Amino acid sequence: MDILESIYEIGLSELKKQNSDNDILDTNRCIIEPYIYQYLMESYGPMLKEHWKTYKPPKKSDHVFVIAERRTHPNFRFILYNIAWAGPHMAVYLFCSDQNQRFIETLLGDKKDHYHIIPIFTGNPTRDQGKQAYNTVLTDYRFYERIDATYMLTIQMDNFIRKNIDSKMFVGDYWGNPWSWNPNAAGGGGATVRRIAAMIELCRTYQTNPHGICNEAEDIWISNRIVHYPSLEFRQNYLMESIVIIDPYIVHQFWTFLDQYIQLLPREECITYFRTLLTIQ
Repeated sequence: MDILESIYEIGLSELKKQNSDNDILDTNRCIIEPYIYQYLMESYGPMLKEHWKTYKPPKKSDHVFVIAERRTHPNFRFILYNIAWAGPHMAVYLFCSDQNQRFIETLLGDKKDHYHIIPIFTGNPTRDQGKQAYNTVLTDYRFYERIDATYMLTIQMDNFIRKNIDSKMFVGDYWGNPWSWNPNAAGGGGATVRRIAAMIELCRTYQTNPHGICNEAEDIWISNRIVHYPSLEFRQNYLMESIVIIDPYIVHQFWTFLDQYIQLLPREECITYFRTLLTIQ
């Protein structure tokens, strides 16, 4: 039995417990994630590590990666390798905390001076306090003023990139993974495309007190206010989360919705789809 077959069995076991939908989503997200990244590292770690040996990101580019992460997250190393492979021409901004800055610098080693490492969070908050701080930072215009670029691509610790970044995806003012519950909205989730100038203007307009607290998920907050974003068809070509897509560029925690795949697809078809989706091309 390989890892993907094990993932299927975990999902099936959790589904049989007949928990509430929210409990199933949270369980899938937390329990299955380590197996996903174990599979990715076993399958593509050697290739990504080989690329990493000679990789050095530029300090300035028109399109940049942005990671805002305060934790010493176990997926951090893979994410750094993955973005290095997917967008070697893109500068990288790492917004971190006073608690994980040394951790990040250790992961980067002698490459650290080629990154923008910016401590922006402090302390060790609870999970809910951490989420609130994240939402507050990403709705503050001053956050975006620190980024010297035209467009940014946010990446979170539960993303993986399957294909090299396509410059054609940098359009509109803001957009993210299409949401199954609101597909015609601009969307959001782990990977989002944001035009820096538009974010500064939007946050200045609607978050009039930059010292205020945002109690709403920042992607929903922005999606509810943004006007200019590409069509659903365009967004589906690039980003996937809760809507099934055959060949996306970037995936965000699709395993959260594992119970739905198990209920819709026969076992072998389900595992085959997982294997296809977890292919880095």
